[in-house]
Amino acid sequence: MSSRVEAGMLRGRPYGGVMTLIKKSLGNVTAMIHCEDRFVVVKILNCLFINVYLPCSGTSDRQAVYENLLDDLCFWRDRYHDCECIIGGDFNVDIDGGDVLASRIVDLVSRP
Repeated sequence: MSSRVEAGMLRGRPYGGVMTLIKKSLGNVTAMIHCEDRFVVVKILNCLFINVYLPCSGTSDRQAVYENLLDDLCFWRDRYHDCECIIGGDFNVDIDGGDVLASRIVDLVSRP
């Protein structure tokens, strides 16, 4: 990204990312579990919150990146299996589209 910034003014929203804001009063019952460029995992009491920004169409190696990220999300969900899990964010896929990535998302959120 530094080379992009050095090249001149950035316009629009050239890079994605994810952020999760936590109410200050929940600070003592909140734990940051994991944080990467494309997802954040936060535990509040007995709830696991996963906030994601998955690659959009046109991203090079989109399917590989997407599969990798979903595998990571499954890992964290399995590791905290005793917690309720809420997954949200920007999946950048048409869930009703029926493609492979949409099926993986549906499988992930449908698991008990």
